[in-house]
Amino acid sequence: MKIKRIFRIASMMVFITMIGHQLAGQVRRDVLINFDWKFIQKDIDNAYLKDFDDSNWQEVQLPHDASIYGPFLQDSLGSDRKNGFRPRLKGWYRKSLRLEHIAQEKRYFLEFEGVYRDARVYFNERLVARQPNGYEEFEADITDLVHEGENQIAVFYDNTYEESSRWYNGEGIYRDVWLKERNPTYILKDGIALTTPFLTDELAKVSLLLELQHAKTKEEHVTLKTAIYDAAGKLVTSTRSVAPLLSGELYTYRQNLEIENPIRWSLENPYLYQVVTSIYVEDKKVDELTTALGVRSLEFDPNKGFLLNSKKVLVKGVNIHHDLGPLGAAAFERGFERRLEGLKALGCNAIRLSHNPHDKYILDWCDRNGMLVYDEAFDKWAPQFFGPEREFKDHWRSSLAAFIRRDRNHPSVFIWSVGNETHQQKSPKENFGVDMMKEMADFVHKLDPSRSVTCGLHPSRKSGAYRTEDYYYAGPPEMEFYMDVVSTNYREEFWPVDHSNYPQLTFILSEAQVGNLGNEWFNFNHDYGVGMFYWGGTDYIGESFGWPAKGWPNGIIDWNDHWKPFSYYIQSLYSDEPMVYIAAYDPGEETMQYWNEVNLRFQPMFSHWNWEGRDSIRLMTFSNAQEIELLINGKSIGIKKVPEAYFTKDVKAYTAEQYDPENPINTGPELHKKLEWVVPYSEGKIEAKARIDGKVVATYELETAGQPYALKLEPDRQKLQANGLDLSYLTVSVVDKQGRLVPDAEYTINFEVSGCGVNAGVSNANVISNEPFQGNSRKTFQGKALLVVRATRDTGKIKVKAASNGLKSETVELNVIEGEKLDSYSANLN
Repeated sequence: MKIKRIFRIASMMVFITMIGHQLAGQVRRDVLINFDWKFIQKDIDNAYLKDFDDSNWQEVQLPHDASIYGPFLQDSLGSDRKNGFRPRLKGWYRKSLRLEHIAQEKRYFLEFEGVYRDARVYFNERLVARQPNGYEEFEADITDLVHEGENQIAVFYDNTYEESSRWYNGEGIYRDVWLKERNPTYILKDGIALTTPFLTDELAKVSLLLELQHAKTKEEHVTLKTAIYDAAGKLVTSTRSVAPLLSGELYTYRQNLEIENPIRWSLENPYLYQVVTSIYVEDKKVDELTTALGVRSLEFDPNKGFLLNSKKVLVKGVNIHHDLGPLGAAAFERGFERRLEGLKALGCNAIRLSHNPHDKYILDWCDRNGMLVYDEAFDKWAPQFFGPEREFKDHWRSSLAAFIRRDRNHPSVFIWSVGNETHQQKSPKENFGVDMMKEMADFVHKLDPSRSVTCGLHPSRKSGAYRTEDYYYAGPPEMEFYMDVVSTNYREEFWPVDHSNYPQLTFILSEAQVGNLGNEWFNFNHDYGVGMFYWGGTDYIGESFGWPAKGWPNGIIDWNDHWKPFSYYIQSLYSDEPMVYIAAYDPGEETMQYWNEVNLRFQPMFSHWNWEGRDSIRLMTFSNAQEIELLINGKSIGIKKVPEAYFTKDVKAYTAEQYDPENPINTGPELHKKLEWVVPYSEGKIEAKARIDGKVVATYELETAGQPYALKLEPDRQKLQANGLDLSYLTVSVVDKQGRLVPDAEYTINFEVSGCGVNAGVSNANVISNEPFQGNSRKTFQGKALLVVRATRDTGKIKVKAASNGLKSETVELNVIEGEKLDSYSANLN
């Protein structure tokens, strides 16, 4: 799980094998300093001074989302539907950093992976960094200020800008913080770029670019040695370069290496080589860094879509935002891992990181597990991320460069996106976004010529036309012709005519609604289309339709990462693993919401067999098999064939007369893979059997539950690492005497957490609940609630008890075992 942290420490190593890690010379050191910070959610004068009294401040452990605590606020500063009715405030963090030894010739840096927003960092009373973009990683050079003994870090943030995003962003130091030590000749932050400009089955040519800072006061000969190892730790190839570096010079090395008979990175086999770059000054090693390398080729073809290693891959993806439900924006690796594991089980092979740089652990996970990443730097081309006093045009270059440099070595990243639904696309004053798109695409190509560039298009047509009289005759948005791949949001219906008229264009459906039962899957040609990303993969905080909803409710999976009945329909489309599922519904409960120029449909569904008082029940069965048989209490009530998957292949120009916004042109009743049933209700059991060629390949059953009797606690992990960062998610269910979920049970659950762990958050899937995410109790919704436990840095046991009036309580124990040592109160960096 902790590969990112291992790799940060791996820069001190000759090589990391898959079995163990051998330390070979501490030529650089990264120390995580996430723990024992002091915090106050106020704007206070002089809080950066060393002798400032912070004794009454709260002690917090990073990552920390300061906005997720406390009640939801309908009427207060910054608490609006966009931000999930969470406050937007200001605050200070302080940390005393005791260093036992400082080497005078070394360089020292603080690295912040994310502070939301407008962060100002003080070190020993000196302002050393200011970063307005809350999603951008940044570094502060503290070499001239650091000293032995007590040092003081102070961080101020200001999250009161109400237009900073259209979704919940959280606030404060919500990602990791590092103290870094380097020798005076060192590899720059994100200073390595790896590409494979030539690739065949017999040979991969690897191109390396490395930026080296020589901060010494004299000229010296500096050697770069690069070695590539395979996944087993065997040396594959190596090379060396030598250059005389002048005092203070920033030097760029370029090397070329070859891998014979390369093993390609793919979705099925995400094979990673390790590239070890070592720096020597006059034969003494002074720096070393290990970078993962995935050897693969990427190609977009207007007639074939996306080709990975020259093979067609249909992208089956979802969009995700960066919050982790009850944890808010606090970036826990286990939280991301759990979410990504669920999406992969759903059948996803890609995620779109909308609409900002996400935590880099996500990309590490995707590299290792074979998931494609649509990597996006911005939302609107507006002051959104930078603040009202900063024009986007004056700040996007530095942020985009930092984003590309950070993520360019990840083989999972298959395309860059420079924005989403920009207002320039509809503005004649802005040349309908053409000038900006051209400039940004050229900028990215210079930083990384190996990938294509796109931008999520607003769902309008040429010159911003939307639902006007000439809407269907207007033609494509002007920006389409200046991006490498055309990303359309909710407008796949125009692909046939645009593909016919402009055959050089390649299309990807960057946003598709799930409200139409996910049937946008059938709305595009799967031969020439790259694929699609549903909006959204999970429910998320913010971008609410209005009070009392606290977030987006139409995700495929809820914000606790529990699957909804609807999740299984998407699985039937995306996954090849045989499956079947039963969901009950009432057509009269369907709702419609007009949003972002799209009509969103929402059909509540339930997966239980408790329908006392009803004679018949309307069901859907979801499956990727050929036929389904339903049985009630062992008696068959029929067999139905699952409709064949059918995808539109016609090419025609649409007319206004053909358009019905409530029933898109390419969608018809035959375009689905679900079966609808009306069945008699009787208490007991209903079962679905899915068959392929007459053989049962999957089954699913529901049983009638009795009266609420007890609570059931199910941790997703029994063992946690004692590193202060690991998590276990415990689902609590109200069950009957036979242990069956009682689907309509609403009980307030009281939690007690003791031992080597703390309560990190509570939740249920009800987006209109007013209960806070941080508390010791939570009401069940549809019979379930969630508790997240965070391990401390001590080994031992965590005891968790769940209790509720009238129900039998349950207690479970978790084990906290020795993990990586990620921090210390006193860092000796010698």
